[in-house]
Amino acid sequence: MTFLSTETGEAADEERRLRLRVLLEEYRTVLIVAFVVLVVLGGWLSYGAYANPGEETTRQRESTWTATGEVSHDATVTEPNSVYPTGTRLENRPLYYTAISPTVDGEFVGAYESQTGDGVDVALTVDLAYRAVDPDDGTVYWSERERLASTTGEDVDPGENVTATFAVDVSDVTTRIDEIESDLGASPGETEVVLEFDREIEGTIDGEQRSATDSYRVPIRVEGGTYRLEGQDSYDEPYEEYETEVVPTSAGPARTVGGPVLSLVGVVGLGGLAYASRRLPEPTAAKREWLAYRDDRARFEEVITTMALPDAALEEPRANPETLAALAEFGIDVDAAIVFDPERELYVVRHDGMVSVFEPPTPAPVTDGRDDASSGDDGRISFVEASESASASEGTTTGEPTSKSDADPSAASDDDPFTFAGLEAAAEPSESDSSGWDSRADESGSDGVDADDADGYD
Repeated sequence: MTFLSTETGEAADEERRLRLRVLLEEYRTVLIVAFVVLVVLGGWLSYGAYANPGEETTRQRESTWTATGEVSHDATVTEPNSVYPTGTRLENRPLYYTAISPTVDGEFVGAYESQTGDGVDVALTVDLAYRAVDPDDGTVYWSERERLASTTGEDVDPGENVTATFAVDVSDVTTRIDEIESDLGASPGETEVVLEFDREIEGTIDGEQRSATDSYRVPIRVEGGTYRLEGQDSYDEPYEEYETEVVPTSAGPARTVGGPVLSLVGVVGLGGLAYASRRLPEPTAAKREWLAYRDDRARFEEVITTMALPDAALEEPRANPETLAALAEFGIDVDAAIVFDPERELYVVRHDGMVSVFEPPTPAPVTDGRDDASSGDDGRISFVEASESASASEGTTTGEPTSKSDADPSAASDDDPFTFAGLEAAAEPSESDSSGWDSRADESGSDGVDADDADGYD
């Protein structure tokens, strides 16, 4: 039993090696192409990451400074009324009354915020502009402008304020607009009254020469005896200074690590294929035939019965299918038993006065990954050969076909792991079953086959 297990394990190992050789031969070209692609791709990624990473332009922020500005306004009550005492100062109101406080006073404060400042000048101007404009296309029909305030602060430090004060008599403005329209004899478009603030800052800020100019507009809406200044209170403008720099492109891990890894996998794969191709050459036709037989055996294992056959079971006219699959399919079609005789190493189907016999191929053993043409005959005599020799010496004529060993001098012996004799030589012949097949003598001492059972089974 130990010998059988050892032989079976060796046969399975050899079969796995043979199948590996077939797969290697089938996919060799595909694997070579795949590994070459990996080598090329890995080389390209590695070249881009290390040899020629390329360049990219970056912007580095050097400093940030801010030009600041603020507008405030108020109106003093100059006319008696029942709501506000005369002289009341109304500050930053959303609405002023023209009848009691016709003049609005204001301040435009300019400055800058930075780490350092040297020789910085801050210039502020305030203009009043009024004009007639087409609201649809922006056409200006007439316009007038007057300077309300202008001031310049020299050598201004960061956070130091420069203030431009101004005053607008709204009653005088409306009177002037009426005079213009009266002179023109028409009032086309819409009339606008706007405060325009200009701020200019120039000097050395944070160690660099800076210059910035900003303009803002604050409309004055006059309607129904009231007026209001529309606009925001704060006018801050941040300025960011950038330095452009050209630096090498930084490669990520996909290129710095992935490139060499892909190349290594490709090279190792090609080397492994070359080694395997030397150690595992293409299987011969006999090896492929044997593997096909093993596939057929596994496919029809459930319908094959193993038992020793009497000589009389093989005496009828014989057919020799080319494959075990053909024999098994024939047996299934005619509903006949498919029997494997382990002593003769034959597959047999008997039907309608004819016996179909398939003799499995037996390739030479593979001991080191290469076919050894000289290993077909190692001087040992298989069990089948011994049985044939014994039958010949007794002078019996059984009509049994020539054994596989006689037909092929290089056939493997019962020790060969690629033969079924080597795998099952230690197994006892099966007992006689209801089909009438029995390879052993019965209790009466006959030769194992009754005269009435010459056919063996149908």
